[in-house]
Amino acid sequence: MESPQGESFFFGLFTLFFVAPVISSTLPFNEGVAVSALLSGSIGILLIFFSLSFGNDSDLSQELASIRYDPTGESALQTGISEARETIDAQIETLNDIDTKAIRVLRVNVLLVGLFISALTFSTRTNSLNLDAFINIYLGNGILLLILSTVSAGLTYTASNFKPGIGKQNIITTLEEDLNKEELDRVLIKSYAKWINDNNSTQTLNAFYSTSMLLFLIYALTYLALGTYSALIDDVPLFLNIIAMLALFAITLASGYLSQIKEVGRQLERDIG
Repeated sequence: MESPQGESFFFGLFTLFFVAPVISSTLPFNEGVAVSALLSGSIGILLIFFSLSFGNDSDLSQELASIRYDPTGESALQTGISEARETIDAQIETLNDIDTKAIRVLRVNVLLVGLFISALTFSTRTNSLNLDAFINIYLGNGILLLILSTVSAGLTYTASNFKPGIGKQNIITTLEEDLNKEELDRVLIKSYAKWINDNNSTQTLNAFYSTSMLLFLIYALTYLALGTYSALIDDVPLFLNIIAMLALFAITLASGYLSQIKEVGRQLERDIG
């Protein structure tokens, strides 16, 4: 029976992270930045930890090794292999689609950073703006969230270690043991079960990373906009803060991110527990 402790811990940590900008905006600048930086660093380390800990389901390998398939009638292995191949192909297509989106978001993030640096450089040369006004908690949170979005995009792409099908070891086993057709089918069907399970783990992690990078980007743009408002116009009024927070909260709920956090926690417990 799976323990809910792991998923509850990750759920609580990510919930705390997403409300941290709200909390930090009520604190003095130095304390607010310290809180945001601490939680951003914790989330960044946790994201990297996920990528290193997924895909070690030894229980499935042991279960497959213990199965003895000896049908009394016509073997259904070929049908099973054909269905498994279609599943693998669909998984690979999904993972490639996620990778493509990750690269696009990564480019957007790099562009935003470039534009931000260019704007600051231009303002210092023209002396048209007071740079001190841009040193505010909203812009600080926006930059940290933009960095996390970039990290998530990079992890989405690098974590796509999917299993495309038969590999070197299967071919070596076939040649060394001189397997006949049915024996080879048995090896393949067990291998496909392992590959599909590994790809499911990768898909779970990549979906979580993909949603993370998009949410971090949306949050970053929101806080950068609030920071710019604070620097160029006036202090951000309470009603604008509330509207922004409610909108971000609604987007987070609609994205299914909370259920993804729980699923990552459950998968992580299976892999390392």
